[in-house]
This record gives sequence, C-alpha cells and structure tokens, in this order.
Amino acid sequence: MEKSFTAIKLSPYLLYTIIALVVALVSTSVGFQLWMSSDTIPTAYEGFAAAPHIGPLPNCINASEDSAEIYSTFLSKTSITEEGVDDLKELSILLGKIACLKRDLMSPGRIVNATKSSPFSTMHDIEPVAETAARCFTKTIPVRDIDIILDKWITRGKMLLERLCTSYSLTTSVQEKTLKLFKSVIEDIKNLMKTTCSNGDATIAGMPTPRMINGKEPDTNTFFGEYKGYY
Repeated sequence: MEKSFTAIKLSPYLLYTIIALVVALVSTSVGFQLWMSSDTIPTAYEGFAAAPHIGPLPNCINASEDSAEIYSTFLSKTSITEEGVDDLKELSILLGKIACLKRDLMSPGRIVNATKSSPFSTMHDIEPVAETAARCFTKTIPVRDIDIILDKWITRGKMLLERLCTSYSLTTSVQEKTLKLFKSVIEDIKNLMKTTCSNGDATIAGMPTPRMINGKEPDTNTFFGEYKGYY
C-alpha cells in the first residue's frame, strides 16, 4: 500500500510569528547569560575578606574605646542644625579610618586589610589610608608625611567636633571631654605610627630601598663651574 504525503503550507504571517518567537527566545537567553556573568561581586565561598564591620558601630570604631565613646555621645541626641547629621557621618568616617589604620598596624600578619575599604576624602587625607598603611609596613613613609597626615586629621576632626557640639547642644563639660577623647585618639595613632612606620630599614619587595627617593646628579656635572653668562 503506497503512502501519500501532503505538504502543509503555512501562512506567511504565521511563519513570521514563529521566527519572531524563536529570535525573542534566543535573545532572552543570551541576555540572561550576559546579565549573570556581569555580577562580579565575590561570594562568601570565594575566600575574599569582608569589609571590617563588627557590631553596631561603623567601620572599626568599636575597636577603639575612645572613638566609640565620641561617636556614641551624639547618637543619643538630636541635631538642631541641618548640617549636624552630615557632620556626624563625616566624623564617623574619620574616626573609623583612624581606628582601621590602628588595627592594620597592630595586626600580626602586617597585611593591609581593615583600611582597604576606607574611603578617600580630600578633606581628611593626602593619600588613601590603605596606602599609608602599606608605606608604613615597608618603612618608606617619611616622618614629614606622617606629620602632614596627622595634622590634617587633627584640623578636620576638631572642626567637626566643634560644629557637632553646637549642633547637638552639648554642655561645656561634655564638649571638653569629647575634645579630650579625640586628642587621646590622635596621640594613640601618632605614637603607633612613629614607632611602626619609622623604626627599621625601608624595603620594597624584600629589597632594601631609601626612605626618601632623591634626585641623582650625573658625575660629569661636578666638573661644571658656576654659570656667569647670559640667558
């Protein structure tokens, strides 16, 4: 018995609809794959260290008793000025930055870890604080740079505290105590930096290096006399 086959003719509109559905399905699949591959945030099982944040206080503030007390002084009060909230947020960043630097400098592994997530601010810093920690470990940071870094922290910190004491209506005795605590925070990090960053020989990649890179004058220049001609 012979079998007969009949060709089914599809309507052009139906054919176009099927093609459009196939194209849409492929495009959706490709787009989903691209979207999934764009997520580069490391997951917990990848072995990356999390940003230093322990307890209710931001950054590393809770690692410093004085810094935690300064910050907590304002949390229980309400600002009477519009700038008070922003000033307190900036103060928390500054205090956290100093506390994270202390944590790194005192770490037994001598690794830049706590400060790696500290934000850079031109109002506070001459360089990212993680860079300061790294230069401290390699002993390549001059004492002059340490003094400039500390001076900028002191100037900005005092200005913020004076404004905050007014914004949060602190009494005179509380103001004096808060400023004294901030002075203690600065003295603590100053002593740590002066000992950790200055003692020992400078090294980069395990090789000895000068602490300050100076310009080199060619030996042939020593035979040159003073120029007395015209420019």
